[in-house]
Amino acid sequence: MNNQYFAKPYNTDVSGFYFTNYADYSEQAANLEDSFGEPVDELELYFIDGDNAQLFNALGINQANLEQWFDELESLDGEELIKAIYLAEFLNVDMSDVLDQLDEVGLFEGRSKEYAEEYITDSGLLDEMPENLRYYFDCEAFARDMLLSGDINEVEIMGTTYVAWGC
Repeated sequence: MNNQYFAKPYNTDVSGFYFTNYADYSEQAANLEDSFGEPVDELELYFIDGDNAQLFNALGINQANLEQWFDELESLDGEELIKAIYLAEFLNVDMSDVLDQLDEVGLFEGRSKEYAEEYITDSGLLDEMPENLRYYFDCEAFARDMLLSGDINEVEIMGTTYVAWGC
C-alpha cells in the first residue's frame, strides 16, 4: 500500500513529518523535541495521498489506534473496503468491530430503484401475480418503502452509489 500520511504536532514550535507505515511513524515521533529539548507527544494525523482516505477519516484514526490501522485496516480494498466504509461512516461501527461485521453487509452497486427491480426479478415476487397486473407494480415506491423502513440504505462511497443492507 502506498498511502502517505502526515503527523502535525500540536506544539507549533515543532515541524511535522510525513510517514508511510507504523515503524516510520514510531521512529520519527520518538525523535520529536521542542526548542527546549522536551519530547513532543501529541500529534494530529492526516491522510495525504492514497486509496483509503474515506475509511481513515471515518474511523477517526489517531495516535491511539494508528497501529491497529496499519496492522488490520489499511490494506483493505475492493468490496471489503466499501463495506468497511459503510460500517464506519454510516452505521458508526467502532473500529474494533468493523472487520468482524464485514460478512454481515450486503452491497449492490446502483440506486435503490435498480436494486428493487433486480430484487423483484430475482426473488420472483411478481410471478404469482397475473401478467396483466404486473405492469401496475411500482418499483420506485417499493424501493422508497425499503429505504424508509431501513431494510436498505442508499449511500455514496468514493464517488459511487451503493445500496447496502445488514447489521
